[in-house]
Amino acid sequence: TARNLHRVLRCNSFSKAPSHRISPLSTGYVRTLSSKNEATPASYISGSQTHFGFETVDIADKEPRVKQVFANVADSYDVMNDFMSMGIHRYWKDELVKSTGISSISKILRQQPHGEQKTKFSILDVAGGTGDVAFRFVDAAGCKDRAKSSGTDEISVTVCDINPDMLRVGEARAQSKYGSDLMDQSQALKFVIGNAQKLKESQLDDESFDVY
Repeated sequence: TARNLHRVLRCNSFSKAPSHRISPLSTGYVRTLSSKNEATPASYISGSQTHFGFETVDIADKEPRVKQVFANVADSYDVMNDFMSMGIHRYWKDELVKSTGISSISKILRQQPHGEQKTKFSILDVAGGTGDVAFRFVDAAGCKDRAKSSGTDEISVTVCDINPDMLRVGEARAQSKYGSDLMDQSQALKFVIGNAQKLKESQLDDESFDVY
């Protein structure tokens, strides 16, 4: 699917993070989020029209049409992924999470002495929708067990998606899978409505995420 292709391209474009804050911990591929690199329609679209499936539509009409497509399929999106990819999407999602080294990073961060200002590690899953990738990060980092302790988690995973229906399904899945502690107590997982081309409008600041 288009979302899957976007994720693959995103995974392959990771570079070693320049941030001194996380470089001693970085065993995987990370990139620092910066609005300077955000795409804008003018950077890849010329003229007043573009493609939507087999149609030619006005540029202004494409985004609401795409939103409506995902709103219509939100409740069956994960089943569709299995069907259209023959389950292969599960493999590359697992490989994506492994490549970041999040399991090792989380163990190191949670060994930090009490009473000191702790280093945090933040993950942003753009177009994360129903949480399929985010849940893998949560599981690999052991966030469910960490939520049984007091305080906020050293690991945080933010799912950002432009479609509220996809996020609705993701939040419902998260509640069913983990209960409310991950989102309410340890704050290891949250869902945010946002446009990938305008992340600052969702209060996602520059250089505030270690994995994107």
